[in-house]
Amino acid sequence: MTKEVESISHKRITRRLFLSTSTGVVLASFLDPQVFAGEAGQIKTGPSYSQAPGVPNQRIDGYAKVTGQKVYARDFSARDMGSDWPQHQCYAMYLRALTTQQKFVGIDTSALPPVAQKARLVLGDELSETQRSPKLLSNRDLLIDELIQRSEGVTPAKEGFDRPSAVIFDLIVQPGNVPDFLGQAVALLIFDDAKSYREARNAMQFQDSTYQQYAAPDAPLPPKTQVFDPQTTYVKFDTDGEAFDYASANPYAYPYEVDTYRSKIDAKLDNLPGLVRHDFASDMRAMAPKIMEPESGLAWLDIDSKTLHLVLGTQSPDGDVAEVLSMYNEDDSPINLDKVELTSCYPGGGFGGRDKSPFTLMLGLAAAYTGGRPVKLAHDRFEQFRVGLKRHAATLQGQIAIGPDMTLQNIAMRMQFDGGGRKNLSPYVASLAALCAGGAYKTPMANIYADAIHSENISGGSQRGFGGPQAFFAIETALDDVATEQGWDQVALRRANVLSMGDKTVVGGPVNQELRLSEMLDIAEMHPLWADRGLIKDAYAAQGLR
Repeated sequence: MTKEVESISHKRITRRLFLSTSTGVVLASFLDPQVFAGEAGQIKTGPSYSQAPGVPNQRIDGYAKVTGQKVYARDFSARDMGSDWPQHQCYAMYLRALTTQQKFVGIDTSALPPVAQKARLVLGDELSETQRSPKLLSNRDLLIDELIQRSEGVTPAKEGFDRPSAVIFDLIVQPGNVPDFLGQAVALLIFDDAKSYREARNAMQFQDSTYQQYAAPDAPLPPKTQVFDPQTTYVKFDTDGEAFDYASANPYAYPYEVDTYRSKIDAKLDNLPGLVRHDFASDMRAMAPKIMEPESGLAWLDIDSKTLHLVLGTQSPDGDVAEVLSMYNEDDSPINLDKVELTSCYPGGGFGGRDKSPFTLMLGLAAAYTGGRPVKLAHDRFEQFRVGLKRHAATLQGQIAIGPDMTLQNIAMRMQFDGGGRKNLSPYVASLAALCAGGAYKTPMANIYADAIHSENISGGSQRGFGGPQAFFAIETALDDVATEQGWDQVALRRANVLSMGDKTVVGGPVNQELRLSEMLDIAEMHPLWADRGLIKDAYAAQGLR
């Protein structure tokens, strides 16, 4: 390309698959973003991004973004989606639970501003069972899930998130029930136009207690910290000529053998001379991902063609379609779909914040209450903070055992992740965190347990690192602390224990490639921030600073 600005004809790239449901086979179509520049239906790509083959000088989407073209789901309205769509769209707003200690009674409509009193109000008891508690599938580790079902007889519960082995929950709390988590939807409002929606939002924001009604619960509340299944245990004993670990053990016998090897670890440690045992504890609070735009989307349920159209910025389009179908293809569904068409826009960053996000279900639910009109659901920043997926809050405790030659002998860690109100991918995040508990280090013995719990708090998701940051922070901090206590050099301690080709991880997985961890330590050790840290601290101290 030689022109300063190029235009290319917009083409809709389509990928299709067929999904089997209880009522038949549904066609799912995945389309590229609808990007329009006037009536020509073209997008501007900006200066050439390939001055030399394979050497880009900008993001392919960069010019469109900085010049304000339509690339995010928030940018689109029904009129942008083509002549097939109805041009008049409505707007959805969910009201959010304020407490998990009292039962939700209902909405005092007289307390709503006049513009909101004209909106369509939908409560949880108006939904069918399938709409209220769609039966989602969430298998990320099929082996673990199969073991749980065989050994414990765990089966998905039919209702409610008070049973944390289930992967279903009430999308809107039914009047008379206690909300399962803070921010759970208690009602849906559908507005006819943008003006009334904006007026109502401005009048209602931060005023929830004036129109939401609660009362004392009818019975004692269930505990709010029940453990989600599956739970993860990694025990490794690779010493004295014996090797037991998760990677090589018989998968069906492994859960019943770990206690025996935990006892062997304790006995071995008790007999190692000069052993340094260091107890540690760390915690992380929930963190929001950095998303360029709060979640937003369009949905249109075309009743005549039995097609649900979605416009979303998402990381998991296949999963989103499958989950929306779960509320539209049962006997009590408002309509049985023949087709779902998802136009997948740019997600706007925040890796993990839009993976298996419940936003898609809430958008798909709203589409059933608009009388066949498109509906827009758009979080503002506060609502995204309030109900969007977060990096999990986590608590970690354990002990590292190190020999007098600075070699790790055992890593013991107990990890608990606060999954919040929805199961989402929380137990699998905890599972990967357990895999990361050893960091970049080798150890002949390990005793690691991780789980995720249901709580009233904000829901955790699969943020970047997927449990790794919590685990890495714990093990690295523990190594720093024990080095300080023993008067060891922090880099030397790590160098004595870094993994290399031929070693095994904490789960017994072999390292089959050359690593450069020692080289990384060499580079870090020579960096002025480390090499001159004493001088730097003294210079700050002389100014009364730290």
